[in-house]
Amino acid sequence: MADTMLRHWTMLQLIPRAPRKISVQDLASRLNAQGYEVTERTIQRDLQKLSGSLFPLRSDERNRPYGWCWSEDASVMDIPGMDPQTALSFSLARRFLTPLMAPSTLEALQPHFDQAARVLSEAPAVVAGWPEKVHVQHRGQRLLAPEVPQEVLAVVYEALLRERQFRVDYQRRSDHGWHRRLVSPRAVVLREGVIYLLATLEDYDDVLHLVLHRMRNPELLDTPLTPLPGFSAGDYLEQQPLDFPEGPIQLRIRMAAEPAKHLAESPLSEDQRIEPDGDGWVQISARLLHTNQLGWWLLGFGEQVEVLEPAALRQWVADTLTQAAARYNG
Repeated sequence: MADTMLRHWTMLQLIPRAPRKISVQDLASRLNAQGYEVTERTIQRDLQKLSGSLFPLRSDERNRPYGWCWSEDASVMDIPGMDPQTALSFSLARRFLTPLMAPSTLEALQPHFDQAARVLSEAPAVVAGWPEKVHVQHRGQRLLAPEVPQEVLAVVYEALLRERQFRVDYQRRSDHGWHRRLVSPRAVVLREGVIYLLATLEDYDDVLHLVLHRMRNPELLDTPLTPLPGFSAGDYLEQQPLDFPEGPIQLRIRMAAEPAKHLAESPLSEDQRIEPDGDGWVQISARLLHTNQLGWWLLGFGEQVEVLEPAALRQWVADTLTQAAARYNG
């Protein structure tokens, strides 16, 4: 009896949730590989007995190969059961990681999210109320994220997971027309609500930044990605941030001491130095990449910062402020 119960439990773990399915032949092969000597006829009889009122299993015979699966809305059966701390983790993951997850992954996790909600609804108030005590805020002006078609999200994430190419109509910001492109996806980057795709196009090796909200009519292909030896998304982003860097610079600025306090806690670079400069000001020096974001960040301090070096950046800030003042004074 114990062996039969263990075999049933192992078999139930091998059965996927719909729309995926597994054939009786594959179940027999996997069970035998784990040491359970069982025939396909016995497995079929077990499945008929376990399905229905005992477990939400169903036989999918709409197309070959036929197979068995759990119903889409089947509850998660955890042994041991999901504890409140695990339920909190799933609740927070759903809240903050949803933009990063593939639609298929979210769909697979939905039963766990539902189970977490049930556990928290029965937990003490101090536990159930924890998600409302955790929040994330973004610095700078918050912008509404551009809308990405659901079919684009599904195809892009599926292509990434399966390492497959896809075709899609893409529109560049500077171009009003749409162009059909063959895309080899390498990584997804989420930044300020915008989803970027690091990818190569056609047979080229240059890695480009594509934004998902400028895509339409995606088509997932069975062709594997073209090889890109030595590529690492992490290394690439270190060297080629999405800010379109112009190269490293030695930055030297004068800043009012009060707004400069946060740079003592969150430095611009590992070699940053802060020295007093008299009259409530400090000098800050750091070696970092010159990016568009750096220029906008400096402009955001207005009269509380003065760029000393490099000369080109100092001139750019001066010209920008002069033109802005002319617009307001004109």
